[in-house]
Amino acid sequence: MEQGIADPDKMAVMGWSNGGYLTDCIITHTTRFKAASSGAGVFDTVLQWLAEDTPGHVTNFNKGFPWERTEQMKKSSALYNVDKVTTPTIIHVGQNDPRCPPPHSKGLYRCLHHYLDVPTELVVYPGEGHSLTKYTHRKAKMMWDIAWFDHWVLNKPTDSTSDQGEPSLD
Repeated sequence: MEQGIADPDKMAVMGWSNGGYLTDCIITHTTRFKAASSGAGVFDTVLQWLAEDTPGHVTNFNKGFPWERTEQMKKSSALYNVDKVTTPTIIHVGQNDPRCPPPHSKGLYRCLHHYLDVPTELVVYPGEGHSLTKYTHRKAKMMWDIAWFDHWVLNKPTDSTSDQGEPSLD
């Protein structure tokens, strides 16, 4: 920032999979970002260990099982610091994601939207797994993110009559 690389008033963060997990974590630790896009992220590492198709990742990262490494599991989960989030966040997930199951995204959405009053949207892509394989879904995600960042980072007004329109998941 001091070197003119980034405008500190127009920074956003986004990621998918591990990048979604990192996005979920970073917005619980800083308010520097004007907006975030979390895709297929992990919200709670214990839930991840319980539900994902490759639970070895969590035990390797946390160096043990949840009952052995309770504090580490809590420390590595965005859930336990979510009350610090103020960053407007759009959340994306595939309906059938076995790697980062939808309850992570739904839990993040529930916390931000229903309990913390943080501007939040949840987009669930029908029939998709961990990756968005349908062109229409990849395009819709890109359009959702552009609209989200235009509004929250660039302060552009939302206009339902714009030529982009609302992204479609069809």
